[in-house]
Amino acid sequence: MNLDLPEFAVSDRVSVVRTLEAGMRDTWAELEGPGCIRHIWVTMTREDVANRLAVIRIYFEDHHDPFVEAPVGDFFGAMHGRKSYPFNTRWLSLQDQSGYNCYFPMPFAQSARIEFEGGGQSHRVYLMVDWHRYPEDALAEPRRFCARWRREAPAQAHGEDFVMVDADGPGRLMGFVYGVRLLDDTDRWSHGGALNGYIDGRGEYPAYLRGIGGEDEFGTSYGGALHEPETHLHTGMPYYVHEDVGEARPAQRVVGYRFFNEDTIDFRESLHLRFGSMANDICATTYWYAEAPPRQFFHLPSWDLLAALPRNPADHEGLLPRGSHDIAPPNSGSWWLCGPFANAQGRAMDATLPAETARPGDGDFDGGHAPESFWLAEASVAAGLDRARWVRRDATRGFIDFNHVFRPRVRGVAQTDLGVAVARCTLDAPRAMRARMQIAWDDKLVLRVNKGEPLRAGRHSAFRAQAFPVDLRAGENTVVLKLSNEMGANRGGWAFAFSARAEDGTELLPKADPPASA
Repeated sequence: MNLDLPEFAVSDRVSVVRTLEAGMRDTWAELEGPGCIRHIWVTMTREDVANRLAVIRIYFEDHHDPFVEAPVGDFFGAMHGRKSYPFNTRWLSLQDQSGYNCYFPMPFAQSARIEFEGGGQSHRVYLMVDWHRYPEDALAEPRRFCARWRREAPAQAHGEDFVMVDADGPGRLMGFVYGVRLLDDTDRWSHGGALNGYIDGRGEYPAYLRGIGGEDEFGTSYGGALHEPETHLHTGMPYYVHEDVGEARPAQRVVGYRFFNEDTIDFRESLHLRFGSMANDICATTYWYAEAPPRQFFHLPSWDLLAALPRNPADHEGLLPRGSHDIAPPNSGSWWLCGPFANAQGRAMDATLPAETARPGDGDFDGGHAPESFWLAEASVAAGLDRARWVRRDATRGFIDFNHVFRPRVRGVAQTDLGVAVARCTLDAPRAMRARMQIAWDDKLVLRVNKGEPLRAGRHSAFRAQAFPVDLRAGENTVVLKLSNEMGANRGGWAFAFSARAEDGTELLPKADPPASA
């Protein structure tokens, strides 16, 4: 991580041993800037689960909201309430009993403050903070270190992927630690998929990153069912056990990590990360640097929910369901989506589908799928995916991912299928104007504005942005996109990023209101 730090530094250390009482929230270290935290060591309890009953928060520059907020164990990489396991990386390390180490540099211009909060029981907390003071120079580096933890129990299968982080730019993603406790035995935990990154969706250069299987993201292979725990410099799976949950087969408990030391991921406008999931108990801590203070996207649950790690899958039902503690990302518009349609020999892209001219809510349509299609699998039919239907969808940082809405219910690694879907919105223009639409996609795209002729925008072999100048009338304007899904370089990624701006730069947000005219 290349940070703009002064050359001369005075080494300093804070060493504190105190009792963190249950219900206590207090400051353990206060540092006066300019400076940079270089190493944090913490040890507390040697009991499993107890490290979920204490939260660490780190504040910079007297901001009211913390830049770091996570259960103590999870921040350092000890997931699932486990006190420790072998974990040795450039940024984080765990040693036997509960020796927790963090080596992310954390610069600050004015001040830094480390706070602990306890719940449920008291802890004896030992803390050392090694940091650099810069007495001769001001701090020029604008970025600050950020970390957040999030959990779902259970997550959603065959649909919404697990959200890891939603952040404002500019910044740089450093990595994440990811934990799964198997509840859903319909498929491997790893077959839900891997990392899906949505970067700068309303910026000049949108990017979409799609992984394959869950274990693949951690540099391993064939790790969905059996894997030996390993820890490596950039990526690994340091914790992998099978626990008896009283069923016919044991359940996996997994921790993996991925740090982007060499293959850096920078973002200018926004970063939104998800990880493919089945209906399991999933948690993650994500680490990044950003110039803006982090925006809250998840409320930490109550102490009893933080510490709740039931073995019986039935006891997870409704424990921490999706959305129960989430904060919505900034508004980037909404769409009506319709699909999936078959696209044999490209016919759906060449023809005008009924959904392109129908009003949303006017009923569903025959998807035209061949008998071997995943859309006609028994579970897919039960979910209504055999017929194309309208679904209202909020954009996420400018992105729409059809795989979150139209995904077949079949076994396999992040399964999707060939097809076509339609996205429809309205744009409100205060007057007749020339506007600029920017759309990023891969595979084939067709664009239609109002009653104009469809624009066959062509095929992108990789996710790339293209600008389209369009004439808008005063009032509502209908925009229809049709996007194919092919098994190309991103293994069936089926997403687009959209932004529209007037000539003066004013953003025109898409709306899912029914258009005034088709």
